[in-house]
Amino acid sequence: MSFRKFLYDYILAQGFRLQDYPKLFLWVPILGDVYRIKRRSVDHLQLQRGDKVLIYSIGAGFGLDFIQERIGETGFVVGVDFSESMLKIAQEKIDKNGWKNVRLVLADLREYDPSLDIGYKVDAALSIFGYLDKEVIAGLINALKSAGRIVISGPQPLKGWRKIFYPITFVPEMIFGLTWKNLHQFPSYIDIFKKNLDEVIIDEKTFAKYFVAVSGIKK
Repeated sequence: MSFRKFLYDYILAQGFRLQDYPKLFLWVPILGDVYRIKRRSVDHLQLQRGDKVLIYSIGAGFGLDFIQERIGETGFVVGVDFSESMLKIAQEKIDKNGWKNVRLVLADLREYDPSLDIGYKVDAALSIFGYLDKEVIAGLINALKSAGRIVISGPQPLKGWRKIFYPITFVPEMIFGLTWKNLHQFPSYIDIFKKNLDEVIIDEKTFAKYFVAVSGIKK
């Protein structure tokens, strides 16, 4: 078992239940930004009734409320995550709300192939603060139908004078397994969007422009 999986299965999972109670932390500048950029990530998908959505690193199910409001009962969500504990919390949320149009998949994103598992192209793809690499992003894009929308979000390197904020942005996130190397790979993911997608939007309206949501439309 990797350290990251141990971290999310046995240490951090229960803490993610707090995401459903934003009033507890919205007043905290950086924590509030995390919630707001995650919610805007869903907004950038511009979901419609009946849309089929693929979510990588669905975790404890954050965003399902907003997604369900938009896709309705005729839409469908497939959520993938590598943590059994996180998916258990997500399933509790699904059961509590009586959602019948969500399927959770326990899988390592580096090994998961949506074309084999789902069997159809989705209208929208989403990764909110989840594991990313170039192959994972390529898989997400490939899972989209033509003109489908994709959004990824997470932290990005600080620039210029904003680097003074690393102690209160990057350092606390190390508890979630974020590394300096991972942080500095995010700009390359934005480049992938710019090369392979249309109408790319970079939303970095957060404290020190640390958190960012990037959206685009498949050509």
